[in-house]
Amino acid sequence: MKSFRNIFFIGVALMLMASPVNSYAQYQSIALGVKIAPNIGWLRADLENYSNEGIVTGIGWGLISDFYFAENYAFSTGFTVSFHNGKISYPDLQSDAIGVLNRSYRLKYIDIPLLIKMKTNDLGKFRFFGNIGIQPGVRIGSKAKDSFRSTIPPMTITKDWHAIDSQTNLFRATMVIGGGIEYPIDNSTAIIAGINFINGLSDVLKGDNRVNTAVEHKGVPNAFELTIGVIF
Repeated sequence: MKSFRNIFFIGVALMLMASPVNSYAQYQSIALGVKIAPNIGWLRADLENYSNEGIVTGIGWGLISDFYFAENYAFSTGFTVSFHNGKISYPDLQSDAIGVLNRSYRLKYIDIPLLIKMKTNDLGKFRFFGNIGIQPGVRIGSKAKDSFRSTIPPMTITKDWHAIDSQTNLFRATMVIGGGIEYPIDNSTAIIAGINFINGLSDVLKGDNRVNTAVEHKGVPNAFELTIGVIF
């Protein structure tokens, strides 16, 4: 929670810095749009005996809101409904047997990007842009699918998708860095395509390990996100 509060205050500072410039600048413009954002994500688990079990596809969609305080510079926000998935394995205790739990996660968030966007001038029919900033989010759903295996006694227990909201944190914070290309269709409409690296800054899991209660669960979401959208 402390990490999330720090990220929130940084985001507020970014908005405050952008607002005065916008008030006095001669150039003022707002661009709105919609986007879809497929991603490949994973959970980073930096604990002994915890392992990432590969990347998993996800998707997001949402609204783009760019507030320009100069011709090539904007404060970019909006919202994204993000589906971030991942897999990890770790020691677990079930039915009095110690084994390994392989767990797949489906995590759903509403994210609020707080980004600075920088554009080039026209290069032929295209403009290139880069963006960097933070992205706080609120969890609106979380599910897991489990496969538990032990050797003494030999046992396999599986569980289909089930809600685990009590085992995940309500808030998360990520850092976003990326870029892309903008292709104008007419004077007010353009198609955009870009790629972002979503770097997790906070742990999204909570609770203690049942084999060693001194160890708290940990999983930090990372992803590469492809953004395709239309701005007006």
